[in-house]
Amino acid sequence: MYKYILSIISAILMGVSQQPWGLGFLAWFSLAPFLLAIDNQTNYKGILKHSFIWSFIYHLIFFYWISDNIGLDSQLLRYLIMLLVVLVLTLNIFLIYIIYYYFKRKLNLNIIILPFIVVAIEYIRSLGFYGSAWNSLSYTQIDFLLIAQNIEYTGIFGLTFWIVLLNVLIIRLYSKINFKNITTLGFIFLFPWITGLILKYNHEIDGQKLRIKLIQPNISLDEKRKSLKGSLYKLIDLTQEPSKNKSSLVIWPESSISGNFYKEGFYNFNISKKMNNFLNQSTSVLVAGADLRVNGSRYNSALLFKKDSIVSIFNKQKLVPNVERTPDIFNIIGLNIGLTNFDIGSELTLFSVNNHKFASMICIESVFPDLTRKFVDKGAEFITYIVNDGWYPRNPQLDQHAQRCIFRAIENRRYVARCANTGITMVVDSYGNIINELEFNKEGILESEIITSDKKTFYTKYGDVFSIFNILFVIFMVIKSFIKNRDN
Repeated sequence: MYKYILSIISAILMGVSQQPWGLGFLAWFSLAPFLLAIDNQTNYKGILKHSFIWSFIYHLIFFYWISDNIGLDSQLLRYLIMLLVVLVLTLNIFLIYIIYYYFKRKLNLNIIILPFIVVAIEYIRSLGFYGSAWNSLSYTQIDFLLIAQNIEYTGIFGLTFWIVLLNVLIIRLYSKINFKNITTLGFIFLFPWITGLILKYNHEIDGQKLRIKLIQPNISLDEKRKSLKGSLYKLIDLTQEPSKNKSSLVIWPESSISGNFYKEGFYNFNISKKMNNFLNQSTSVLVAGADLRVNGSRYNSALLFKKDSIVSIFNKQKLVPNVERTPDIFNIIGLNIGLTNFDIGSELTLFSVNNHKFASMICIESVFPDLTRKFVDKGAEFITYIVNDGWYPRNPQLDQHAQRCIFRAIENRRYVARCANTGITMVVDSYGNIINELEFNKEGILESEIITSDKKTFYTKYGDVFSIFNILFVIFMVIKSFIKNRDN
């Protein structure tokens, strides 16, 4: 029974470490009790039992907020979706520890192989339509920016490797307390702090300054559904409030305007005289989100306005599975509960203001490191995300989602501007510091200065080579096990 208690305690601590409560340090040791329970298992049945218990509790604590989704009328349906997400994510944990047990049994490998397996599975899990890095172990370290500086080389999965390795070394020290194990654990713990400090002081912010204005209208879903015109007027009125400094760029949230403003490739003057006047009088470039219908396709889009011209459009590429887009198989079996069905964008469209190129991605795309990396590699000098988290009225979802873009800033050494309907609107510098922020569930205007950059980090240029190395290493070990079995 005590082994199950170890798994439960481990899952609770790791789940808590993922919440925006400043307890990320728990990840440094909270996996160890579970690893102790796993390492003592003698068959696959035991591995599956402990993996399920750990994963179910961990992901339930992590994602309980899914049941807060006010976009679904049925509370029962909200709970069922939450449980389905938790169960699906459990498959990843099954795979990690089944592979580990296989290596342990067939190759007599010890637990030191585990960090390579976890990183490999985390990275693979981030790919494809159903892929996501939202629950990567790396995000437990969001409050430790000195450690996080290393991701400009390793990407976020380098932090995952470090976390798992720390816990593995704690298990080794528990099994045998000696000078070697103590010094190894101490060295591994201190290493990313030292390298992070070096990287921080080697990075300099030396680009061009640009003033921006982010509008957080705090428009509820009901309010928006009842009057899109009223929502538009509110955005215009907030934007036109007097300010001390002139902004070159104004940003409105995701889906903030009607898609009818776009017609056959041009701005549609017949929708709103107030919008026409606002655009013609404005000296700023405007980014706004809209639900666009183009040539029979439907996109969740970001539009760039210069005066009364729509000069650039980016169509969202990372859609929320079974919410923004649902595979046809769910229609066949009668389980399509999606709110809409957008098409997937394909172009990496860069926007421009004052001859500075920038990316304007949408909502959950801030969770995907590689998409942001591709934009920066293409020439984006700063990053913007437009968001509507009005589906969730309270934390921790709002903080979890907002904090993901901190790592995007560090990976690519770019300023990040995040504009959200109900919050959290904020600006992050290229060290990962939040330099300006608006409270959630309150309307407001955030005026800030950002600094552009055209430098490229190792991660920007080469991507997740660290993660790919881990995958290749795991594949190599699998091949080695086959060869060994054949020879035997």
